[in-house]
Parts: sequence; C-alpha cells; structure tokens
Amino acid sequence: MNKEKIIMATLELACENGLRSVSMSQIAEKAGIKKSSLYSHFSSKEEIITEMYKFLRKHANQNRDIGQFDYGSYVEGKDLKEILMGTVLSYDEMNRNPQMEMFYKVIISEKTLNPMAAEIMVAETNTMIWATKQLFYAIMAKKVAYFENIDAAAVSFAMGVHAILDFRMDDCMAGSNQSNGILEQYIDEFCRVYSGYSSHTCEL
Repeated sequence: MNKEKIIMATLELACENGLRSVSMSQIAEKAGIKKSSLYSHFSSKEEIITEMYKFLRKHANQNRDIGQFDYGSYVEGKDLKEILMGTVLSYDEMNRNPQMEMFYKVIISEKTLNPMAAEIMVAETNTMIWATKQLFYAIMAKKVAYFENIDAAAVSFAMGVHAILDFRMDDCMAGSNQSNGILEQYIDEFCRVYSGYSSHTCEL
C-alpha cells in the first residue's frame, strides 16, 4: 500500500510542479511517510517514475493482459473494420483513465528534456507496435484481410493511430475540435485499402 501511496503522491506533485522540480523529500511529505521509509521502497525518483508507468498501465488495463491475449479468438467472426475499431477503442479507453491521462501529460511535457521520460514513451510505442503485429498476424491467419507486408502494415497502422491520438490530446488542450472524426476516417480508409484482399466486405 505504501508503494501505491508513493506513486500517486509523486504523480500529483509532478502534475502540479513538473517532474524535474519534485524531490524525494517532497514525495515523502506528500505520501505522509518518513524519508527513510521512502528509500526503503524506492532508491530514486527515476525508479518511482518507472514503476509508476508499470503500475498505472496495469491498473488501467486490468481486464486485458497483452501478453496472454488470444488474438485469434478476438478476430474470429469479425470483419476488418470491427476488429480495428474495437482494438483502437480499447486502447483509447485505457489511455483515458484519469490517472493515465495525468501521467502522460507529465511524461509528454518532459520527454524532450528528460531521457527517462523519452524511454517510457519509446517503450509504450514499442508495446503498441508489438500488439498490432500480433493482431495483424491473427487477421491474416483467419483470412479476414491480406497484408503483403504484415509488419509494415502493422507499424503503419499503429503509428497512424498513435499520431492521431497525440493530435487529439493537443486539440483538446487547445480547446478546439479539429481532430473530430479523424480517427474514424483513418480506420475507414485503412479498411478500404485492405478489404479488397479479403473474403469479407468491410462496411464503410
């Protein structure tokens, strides 16, 4: 329980003051523990941030263990658009968890100056690409669609979705609505391009 308190205290302080300005003393005070107790759990602020990412991602996605997920069963009986839209909405729902949103705002604001923050974003992007490749191999195996180069198609889709979600976050912060409908349009177009190789018809 103390680890969770420390993680959440660090997240709150980082949101208020920026990650670089947060000290171990401030974290201990915010968590309501002695500094010596803090060091018995974490050796540094960097270790807290790394564990924070793992903790928040796990709790935001409790019902889906990516390592054990059965992609073959997931795509069974679905057309390409249903598969892609459902996958993206599931990923988006995880990222819309309030604590995950707070975390990403901190990490994104720090990633150009803090190598640790950049490493976390690289890890998240690589996880997204890996999961998309597993999904696309299942799509091919179930003959839902055909990709001449599965890995390239998966990277293209994952990075396209990643960029659109980033744009939507920026759009929301700017108080505009220019990102409305772009994700759906992207999935529709991706589906249109690849549905021609499929025995299934993608409903556009």
